[in-house]
Amino acid sequence: MGEKSKRDFRPPEMPPVPNPVNPPPDANNWLWRHHDVNDGVNNHGNKPDEFDPIPAPQTEPVTSDNPLVVDVCDSIRSPYSYLVINRLAYLQSNYNCQVTLRVIFPGAIRMPDVAGGAVDDTGNQVAQEPAQETHYKQGGRWYKWADCVWDCYRVAEFQGIPWKFANPDPIDQNHYPFLGLDYGQVPTIEGQTWISWMVRLANAAELAGKSMEFLLFTGPLIWGGQSDFWPADIPAAWNKLKTDLDYDETIADIQKNPDKYDACWQESQPMQMASGHGGVPNMIFRGEPFFGQDRFDHLFFRLRQNGLTMRDEPNWPQVTKPIRWPDGI
Repeated sequence: MGEKSKRDFRPPEMPPVPNPVNPPPDANNWLWRHHDVNDGVNNHGNKPDEFDPIPAPQTEPVTSDNPLVVDVCDSIRSPYSYLVINRLAYLQSNYNCQVTLRVIFPGAIRMPDVAGGAVDDTGNQVAQEPAQETHYKQGGRWYKWADCVWDCYRVAEFQGIPWKFANPDPIDQNHYPFLGLDYGQVPTIEGQTWISWMVRLANAAELAGKSMEFLLFTGPLIWGGQSDFWPADIPAAWNKLKTDLDYDETIADIQKNPDKYDACWQESQPMQMASGHGGVPNMIFRGEPFFGQDRFDHLFFRLRQNGLTMRDEPNWPQVTKPIRWPDGI
């Protein structure tokens, strides 16, 4: 495919997306039930018996037939999700640990009021009000975008991972001019170019039991500089999965049966909130959230506490051992 035709690529028409905004947090979410671990110092007036004790490690032997289970709420738009994928793949391949990657909508879509968008009283996305300028100048997260862009380069260098910031961005969001009238604003889901297509494809991979492979194949295209225009290379990446349906057949089925695919993210987003954290990547083990690629070592520590063991033979998909791997088994 030539360069010009690549950049002409646009995704197929997708069925309307049901309200992708986050559900309200569960009052009994894991973090809220467990955060007061210091004799009631942080209970803010609540009764001590409203908090759960620190969970004790499980004692059952961990085997290939009885693996530890980790659910990862992930995002196509999150560079940190890309930066942790090889470690998650190596964990699943070489240890008795089942890792399920669950692609949900990016935070800027799930939480538009935080990202610079707006929601109405029922939680639905609404058209943007102009000028978030005052918010960003007076204590808002004016530093977040530049920090994320620079930090991703730094993390990728530290981890030895190929890196180039996504172009085009998987979501449409205004970042220029800095602190301008439209800074940070995010079009509603109807005005987004790529994300509903990519989330539906990722959910199709999840239903086919291939979400790990899908993110391993597509992540380097989007974030690793392996494509000059990553959207045009997604169909070929899908076909590398060798699922029962090729790319065109998968798109046709999504267009015909969108509810089947939307059920994936609609199930995973409440799981995200039940853990007590709304960010991605959110690695959840026994309900406990480990947010961000820089919490992988802490997740590994918790898995070891619960009897993590190595597999006799590696599972597919296999990846090279990351250059930064936790000490121990």
